Amino acid sequence: MKMISVIIPVYNSELYLGGCLDSIRNQTYSDFEVILVDDGSTDKSGELCDHYCAQDERFQVIHKKNSGAGAARNDGLSKAKGDYIVFVDSDDKLVNTYFEQLSTHDEDVVFIDVEDVNNKGEVARHEYMSIYKHLTRSDFLRCQMTGMLPWGGVRKCVKRNLITVNNICYSNHKIGEEAIYSFKVLRYAKSVGFIEGTSYLCLLHSDSLSQTKLDDPLGDVALNMRQVVKEVGDYAEFGSTVNAFIKVAAAVSVYNMAQNYNLSAYKKQAENRLKKLNEDLDSSQDTDALHISKRMRVVIWLMEKKCWLVIWLASRIRR
Repeated sequence: MKMISVIIPVYNSELYLGGCLDSIRNQTYSDFEVILVDDGSTDKSGELCDHYCAQDERFQVIHKKNSGAGAARNDGLSKAKGDYIVFVDSDDKLVNTYFEQLSTHDEDVVFIDVEDVNNKGEVARHEYMSIYKHLTRSDFLRCQMTGMLPWGGVRKCVKRNLITVNNICYSNHKIGEEAIYSFKVLRYAKSVGFIEGTSYLCLLHSDSLSQTKLDDPLGDVALNMRQVVKEVGDYAEFGSTVNAFIKVAAAVSVYNMAQNYNLSAYKKQAENRLKKLNEDLDSSQDTDALHISKRMRVVIWLMEKKCWLVIWLASRIRR
């Protein structure tokens, strides 16, 4: 039997944590360990972690000062002993056959199908990674690099040996910490598999970090991606895709800022971000537009044409 290590960063999620841990405890497959990383919670999340650990010897908890989700996942990785690593967010739930299905796989990376569920229990969006199983390894990796396919550590299970041998870990970015992790995992993986049918339920709620609209959440992530791609010797192959990610990061930035500022202030902020984009791009490389989503291509075109009013209005229509 394969042992599965489940790593859960926990921060102020007492309203949802019990449901998350119950969905793990109720799995039809029993050979797993759960590593809870209490990242300096100020509510009763830490006490809930202790409660589940006292009830089930498969659960253990690390209590630490707050340092962010990426560092918390890395702490969990340092303690994991399983064959596969599974990341779970503390406000989400698992379908009870998830681990049983994973146990039948032997690929280095196994992607799963996710559904976003609102507070009424209604499916708001499907994120089925299995629909992309026809892609070549190169296309899949490039789509992950630009975020055209969602990164999310929760969307993939990875063999622990792949992570340890290649010294793969999460970055400390507040958002987008999964990007470089995802690139390295796919870069070193010899095989990729898919579990078809929903395995994971992502619960949507107003205080979720994913709802936060930072001015430039991915700018530093994209530049770090370029550094990593160079370090592993892949820049000649993937430099154009790095340029694409840098453009996507800028487009996300100008779109987010449109939601955060009035029109006058927004135009100044957007002009500065476009200037930074032009400084960040590597002029010796093309831009891999093929692996940018259609929506992002539109925003990039509007940004390069300085159609600030259009972006500003569009950001409010889509709220």
